[in-house]
Amino acid sequence: MSGGRAMSGGRVAVRDASLCLAVAVTVVAALAPACEGFYLPGVAPQDFSRGDEVQPRVGRVSSAKTHIPFDYYELPLCDPAGKPKDAPANLGEILSADRYHSAPFQLAALVNETCRTMCDFPHTQKAVRLRSALIMDAYDVRIRIDNMPAMYLEAKPTRNEVTLETEIRLEAPKEIGYPLGSIRIIEGKRTMVVHNHITLWIQYHMVDSPQARGKKARIISVYVTTTTYDSSDPSTWQENCKQASSSPFQNVVAPQLASKPTRMSYSVRWVETSNRWATRWDSILQMDSYEHETNWSSLINTILLLLLLGFLVAVIILRAVKNDFAALREFEGDDMGAEDASNVVWKKLARDVFRQPRRLFLLSVLYGNGAQLLAMLGMQMFFALLGFYSPSNRGSFLTYSLIGYAFLAVVGGRAASRLYGCFPDEMNRRKLVVATATLIPGTVFGAFFLIDLVLWAKGSSGATPFLTLLFIMFLWFGVTLPLTFLGSYLGFKKPYEFPIKPARIPRLVPQKTCFMSLPVLATFAGLTLYSMMFIQVFQVVQKVWLHQFVYMFGFLFLSGTFFLVGCIEITIIAVYLTLSYEDYHWWWRAFLVPFSSGIFMFLGTIIYQAMLTNELFDNVQFVTVWMMSSYLGMSCLAVSLIAGAVGLWSSIWFTTVIYSRCKPD
Repeated sequence: MSGGRAMSGGRVAVRDASLCLAVAVTVVAALAPACEGFYLPGVAPQDFSRGDEVQPRVGRVSSAKTHIPFDYYELPLCDPAGKPKDAPANLGEILSADRYHSAPFQLAALVNETCRTMCDFPHTQKAVRLRSALIMDAYDVRIRIDNMPAMYLEAKPTRNEVTLETEIRLEAPKEIGYPLGSIRIIEGKRTMVVHNHITLWIQYHMVDSPQARGKKARIISVYVTTTTYDSSDPSTWQENCKQASSSPFQNVVAPQLASKPTRMSYSVRWVETSNRWATRWDSILQMDSYEHETNWSSLINTILLLLLLGFLVAVIILRAVKNDFAALREFEGDDMGAEDASNVVWKKLARDVFRQPRRLFLLSVLYGNGAQLLAMLGMQMFFALLGFYSPSNRGSFLTYSLIGYAFLAVVGGRAASRLYGCFPDEMNRRKLVVATATLIPGTVFGAFFLIDLVLWAKGSSGATPFLTLLFIMFLWFGVTLPLTFLGSYLGFKKPYEFPIKPARIPRLVPQKTCFMSLPVLATFAGLTLYSMMFIQVFQVVQKVWLHQFVYMFGFLFLSGTFFLVGCIEITIIAVYLTLSYEDYHWWWRAFLVPFSSGIFMFLGTIIYQAMLTNELFDNVQFVTVWMMSSYLGMSCLAVSLIAGAVGLWSSIWFTTVIYSRCKPD
């Protein structure tokens, strides 16, 4: 009877579940026609009818030579009509000085303009000197229209009746914004010339609009070209402007000298295209054939190195360990003792291998910070691969990286306390929590604050505002520190457990050859690991230095994954060799051997940075080199901590596995 009731109850439960599922499907099907597709914030399309106002925005005036940005309205350029409206900015935009304001000119949708006046530049001696200095340092002005950056076209699409799309395909513009001016040789002298006329080429696509019962335009891309003409004479500037804009490749008019009164003008050309709105970022973000070939060749090189390291781990080391266990089983129970007869060197260290390492406190802090960075980076790459970080959401990646790092402090606190808590003699647990939450973040924040002071002294808009610094401090002490305490509480409750307790008296460590010293192992490992992803590192450094878009998450994910696998393999090799030489001081080696990859990455990028600047620019300021080197140092420190944490974790797992299968003598 009980079995029958159970079967009947099961049928009722299944029938109820089926009924609920049918109701849910019916409700969803009924609501589906009323639902519209949703878009991530900031990436929804905007439709324009003819004559609708299109709000252009101006951003920072920056240079790839100095990397000291300025706000557009803080320079002697065009003054706004009234108070400029600031576009909403997130934390990442503020930290990267990528804030935008309403432009000093207006646009009407689908309406072409020719030689419209934007403004007259201030003509004081101080303003002329400042503009000349900006031109000398190759400063660019950034413009955005409908959240699309104006990409600079050096050639003009009207030359030889070449269409705009053909010119874009041939030139493949990657520079954001137009140059403020240039240096020309006039009458045998280097002369500053102002680009006082810009032409905005706006590509659009017509779509059906059910609300308007007709078609509306969607902006697909924006390109900007520049020219110069003498506008110092109010009676002839308009005629000169029309001649210069109609014949951009002929010096039909005299250029605008920086020392003369300057009038800024603009033209607008609306060009219809067949490109769709959903693909409007493709032409900006796509890699050329050379970048694709170099990235794939780098991945092939990385895979070959991983196979080599995997061969060493799987064939040599694991086979050696297997033979060691076979020897231990063969001599098990022998009265003479397996320690001498089996000739298994690492087994002799069974009573010392899990002895407390030197400077355990510092090792735990570094290990916890590396685990926290790895968790944050893994989360960011997951969402990036899903497409959440659209370039339309400027600064979102940096914003959520900082917030994610703050909230993932629970991971760092747990990792540090698990390592520190497995040695119960250590009682500085509160100091460990505070150090984990403040040591590495405090070092990075100190370097960032020093850069911020230098930018503030130079009057740069790149200096972070005081309120933003307060928000970062709130994330640090209001979120990171409490969550580190929570993670430490969880970690101390479940520390690492080792199969063998250490003896009271430690063994003497025999002297090793120089080839087994820590500097030699770290050099070999660092060079090997750095060679796995140096191509991607150089490409990212080059794009960041030249103010180009970095959107290569797929290659970075593959390279990063292979890099972490390489850290695991090469650390296991180093630890096994260390134990084979009767050295039980493997803790710091397991961390520092992969940690050295970040050091070689820093040295390699510094050399590449010096070569890049010498090739592209002359007389680069020391402040620029120091500032970029500081940012590179912070990035390489993060890579080192992640590699060290992965190496130490894999070594703990490796030693625990092999020593759990043998009995101590």
